[in-house]
Amino acid sequence: MPIVRPVTREAIVKQAIKIIGRKGTSAVTFQSVATALGVSKQAIIYWYPTKWALVADICLPFMREEADALLPVLAEAGSAQGAINALVRTFVAHYENRLPQFRMLYLPERLGVSRPNSAAQQAALAPVHAITSLVYKALEDRITADASNYTKVSPRRAAVAVHMAAVGLVTMFAAADALGDPMVHSTDDMVDALVAVLSRPGQRV
Repeated sequence: MPIVRPVTREAIVKQAIKIIGRKGTSAVTFQSVATALGVSKQAIIYWYPTKWALVADICLPFMREEADALLPVLAEAGSAQGAINALVRTFVAHYENRLPQFRMLYLPERLGVSRPNSAAQQAALAPVHAITSLVYKALEDRITADASNYTKVSPRRAAVAVHMAAVGLVTMFAAADALGDPMVHSTDDMVDALVAVLSRPGQRV
């Protein structure tokens, strides 16, 4: 029987991340975290009434790490194309050796959660979305400053699309890693190809 005693949000998140590190994302449940901490399941639910709330707190520090990697290189970029190039390359490099973190952030079904379908669940994800918006805004600003080259594309939509393209590329790397099936093309080659596709024809990046 678990010992019923108080537990903090910080302790719950720290333990959940430990479980993910040892056993993978699917091993995280309210009961597994409670057992590891020696508390009741209700002690976990007191702080996290939904799994989405727990997932959001698990993901938040990883999302901050992503933003900390991306924002400086976007600020230093001298052009829209330079910023796009920097985002894709930095995003892939950041997650190349952090695939478990990437799966938590961008493949949440692996944590056993369904689509958020309530205001409370959406609110739990708001801090994560706020950090993502900072990255979108930084790239949007670089694209806006070079607006003559993007007259047919909303700078905000372009920024989101570039980020989504980078997410898609790492998703394929994560899938290949999970299957133990190496991709035919190297990571560097695929990054170069994606940057070229996202670049204006004839424009070097």
